Amino acid sequence: MGTLRLTLLRHGRAQPNDSCPEDYDRALTRSGTIEAQEMASRLVYRRLIPDLVLASPAERTWATASIVASACEIDPKQILGVRDLYLATADIIWGQIRRRNWHAHHLLIVGHNPGLSQLASRFGPDPKYRDLPSAGLATALWHNASWITLRPEAASSCDLDDPESMADLWA
Repeated sequence: MGTLRLTLLRHGRAQPNDSCPEDYDRALTRSGTIEAQEMASRLVYRRLIPDLVLASPAERTWATASIVASACEIDPKQILGVRDLYLATADIIWGQIRRRNWHAHHLLIVGHNPGLSQLASRFGPDPKYRDLPSAGLATALWHNASWITLRPEAASSCDLDDPESMADLWA
């Protein structure tokens, strides 16, 4: 039992749906890459470096996770592609988090909406709707917790950030 942090990061802006035959293969746009780089810089600046990254293996999410991992100097072995995170619902994402007692104090999930926003909306004793835009993130904190017994509503705090917000809002 200890202090745990969970950060949810939506992938950066991606190519339009009709640009690829398969949604899974949609890449980040140039602006999506810049968004991911900005959010990676903010995580580094705030010293919110994850110990472990779980990412949907779709092109746009894997690229976002790779940008963040590089900026945070995360060992590539600490980045796991999880097929079930592709377009996952909030319940599926939560199931992946609680699946085992991760040996990490800070877990980063890189995935898709609407599941990420729906999950972020459950955080804290007074849950409220949170809509994560492209490369938007929600980071929540739990005290005296373990991954397998974690409950979203037990989070002591939930902070939001996105590339369009002022960089010093929650410094």
